[in-house]
Amino acid sequence: MRDFRRRNLIVLGVLAIVSVAIAALMLTIRARENHARFMPGEFLPGFAAHVKDAMRIHIVSHDGAFDVDYQPAKGWVLPARGNYPADFEQVRHTLIGLAALETVEPKTARADWLSYLGLDAPPKGTGTAITVTDRAGNTLAAVITGNNAELQNAQGATGLFVRHPGDNQSYLARSVFAPHGNVADWLETGVVTIDAARLNSITITPATGAAFTILREHPSDQEYKLQGAPAPKGFAVNRASVNLIPQLITGFAFADVAPASQIDFSKAAHLSAHTFDMQNVHIDAVSVNGAVWIRVSAQADPGTPTMQRQEASMISARAAGWAYKLSPDKGQLLMMTRDGLMTKADAPEKQPGLPPGVSFGAPN
Repeated sequence: MRDFRRRNLIVLGVLAIVSVAIAALMLTIRARENHARFMPGEFLPGFAAHVKDAMRIHIVSHDGAFDVDYQPAKGWVLPARGNYPADFEQVRHTLIGLAALETVEPKTARADWLSYLGLDAPPKGTGTAITVTDRAGNTLAAVITGNNAELQNAQGATGLFVRHPGDNQSYLARSVFAPHGNVADWLETGVVTIDAARLNSITITPATGAAFTILREHPSDQEYKLQGAPAPKGFAVNRASVNLIPQLITGFAFADVAPASQIDFSKAAHLSAHTFDMQNVHIDAVSVNGAVWIRVSAQADPGTPTMQRQEASMISARAAGWAYKLSPDKGQLLMMTRDGLMTKADAPEKQPGLPPGVSFGAPN
């Protein structure tokens, strides 16, 4: 009897192992069948035919949410920034990119794995949700985008993990655009475009303290020099900091924007930049809650060529009525005082083994 029971247990164990193996094999076969049945195609079917109807792009990311709207009289603008102009290339790339988004293969449908692909829902998650609607508010396209990935035979495209909002099924897609969830990437930035070769001098007048000027006398000069009195005893001019200041003009960029009427510029620091071809760019700067905000204008020297006068008019027109928030590094640089450009001078090296003040003389 004991042997019979033992034999039954062995048979049952073998049957269980065989059943598990068969089940695993069937799951593998079904997975392969599903994969074989999957056909790459448009991730947003039909959107390409309705791109022209897009009137609003709503973006939600870990950094926040904002809208980009099309207004017939102004074009694409950011309503939350006082209808500041949006970067048209960013709008164009996003809409065309969504229309061309093509699935490559399905990925995980497990909600607890989406974070590994960057597809957990914003704003708490790291994904970026993009929704495009028409004039009536009808949704034309909606997607959550995640991390980039490598593609075989990319042919100029890149891999991007995507999913539909409300659906945990994720996909690897072929993408021709990089989604941007930061509002700074959507702002029209072509306010000041002064080539580095043109810049002659910059004078900064701090809110407190004396004004100072950095200068290069000739366009062929590679470095700027701090004008005025020499550095105090024990200090030297920080040449690296001096040569960063011109980038406030030649690499003009900002992180956010607001109507200038919202910022008090009555106690501002000032920057005046002059070019070799007699263009002048002026910046007023104030610190508000730890951030530096500026306003910009331009005025060509009297008697300058028509091109410079037109450039000055364009800069002033684009910047009129707007205040620009600088990134922390640029803001700190603009609010610099002359003393801030000084660094402690290196002590002269002593020759080892000699008393202080004693050195070898020149050889006879």
